[in-house]
Amino acid sequence: MPRPTLRQLIFCLASGSLVSFPTLVLGGCSGNPPPAAASNENFTASGATSAPGMDDRWASIVLDATQQREVRDALRDVVFGEIPPLRVAEFGVRFEDVPRAILIAAPTVEMAVMKQTFDPAIVSLTFLDPSGQEGVASIVLGRMTALSSVKYLVPGDNVSEQTLRMLNAINGLLWSNDTFFAGSSGHRQASARAEVEGVQAVGILEAAVKKSGGTPLVSAFEPEKYRIDLLMLDDQPARIDVRREPDPTVLSWKAWAGTFPMPAKASALGAALDKALREWGRTPSPTEIRDVATDQD
Repeated sequence: MPRPTLRQLIFCLASGSLVSFPTLVLGGCSGNPPPAAASNENFTASGATSAPGMDDRWASIVLDATQQREVRDALRDVVFGEIPPLRVAEFGVRFEDVPRAILIAAPTVEMAVMKQTFDPAIVSLTFLDPSGQEGVASIVLGRMTALSSVKYLVPGDNVSEQTLRMLNAINGLLWSNDTFFAGSSGHRQASARAEVEGVQAVGILEAAVKKSGGTPLVSAFEPEKYRIDLLMLDDQPARIDVRREPDPTVLSWKAWAGTFPMPAKASALGAALDKALREWGRTPSPTEIRDVATDQD
């Protein structure tokens, strides 16, 4: 017959149900189990090397109506301003759904996702500095920040001063633009949605180059991209790159399969991803992405 647990002993003593010590030791104490989530520690182990274990039966709790209202009120208190309405994808798919969609699509074509990489949008400008040396200034439009850089095609100590001068000019213009780059993370994400959005970043680079005495030459814009590496059943690699495109195209993809090209497998992977994306596109999502507490001091 099992020995009573410490919890049962305490419960019986507190409830006045202890008839006799021998009866308790031999038969335990019958009673209601502890309330849900009261504890998930289990002291039933015995022996010198035993240690309390975990019992998942007590690791959950069911909220009553009053507790549910308290939770909802607490969540509402952290939201400021107007709440964006939820809508399905306007053009059938969303670029942001790619990481989730590939996890659904890959098994349908007998592949496994091994690695996912997100490349933010990049705006670059080739220029000539006052001494005639050629370099490239760029701004990486990250989801949470914007990072500027200046690189010369022929680096050297003689360009360090000009590099610093140009970086200071770029950053000064970058963060003084409070209508775009110095806004919320939602503004910064919008900056990478389409090539036309990168025009403001190109304008900042051109202004910085001219302010530093240089001459702008050629600008370029590379949109956001997901790079996903997969593995097929026969241990051969596969890959799919998904680029953000201006609406209404939204995105484009290019897939590869096999050590030697397997066009059918690559096409099947792309089709499976497109199907999963359209399924996610039917799920309502906020119409815009922005910082929740930007109105709070």
